[in-house]
Amino acid sequence: MPNFEKPEAVKKAFLAPADTKIVSLNKPVTSSTPPTKGQIGWITDDEAFCGQEGENTVSFETLPCWIQIDLGSKHLIDQVWLWHDQGTLARRLTPEVFEDVIVQLSNDAKFASDVVTLFNSDDDDSCGQGKGTDPTYMDSNHGRGVPAGGQQARYVRIWGGKAYSGGPCRFTEVTVWGR
Repeated sequence: MPNFEKPEAVKKAFLAPADTKIVSLNKPVTSSTPPTKGQIGWITDDEAFCGQEGENTVSFETLPCWIQIDLGSKHLIDQVWLWHDQGTLARRLTPEVFEDVIVQLSNDAKFASDVVTLFNSDDDDSCGQGKGTDPTYMDSNHGRGVPAGGQQARYVRIWGGKAYSGGPCRFTEVTVWGR
C-alpha cells in the first residue's frame, strides 16, 4: 500500500490540559446511511471493546460512509480517538487496516462550511473530501488518536472506507476529548 504507516510509529497516548474530558459520551450520533449491524448510539457509549464475536460493532455496507457526533455545544477539541472493529477474537491476532479515514470538525451540522480536516488518509478522493496525505494505518485494540490542537467545534464527522481485507466500514467507539 502506498503511504502506509509502520505500526511502531503509532502513539498510544496524548497530553492535554488538566480540564480535558470526554465531551462525546452518550452524545447523539447520525450517519450517512443507517447501519446494517449494531446500534448507532454504541459509537459514543464508552465501550471500545467490540465483543468476543464483534457483537458491539456498528457496520455500514454502503461506502464511503460517515458518522457524525453532535457535542451539543461548541467545545475546544484536544483529541479525537476512534476504534474500528477488529472482528472476532480470533481475527484480532492480525490487526486490521482501514482505508479512507477522514476526521473533520465543524460548527455547521451539514459540514457545508467552517470545516477543519484533522486527518485524511483518502489517497484517491473516493470519499469526495479531497485527496489526503496522512498515512493509511493498522488499527488495533488501542484505537487511533487524532490530535485536534484545541480547535473549536460542535460537530465531529468521521469518514470511513472499507477494511483492507474487504467488508464494510466498522466502528466500535469514538471518544472526543475537549473542554
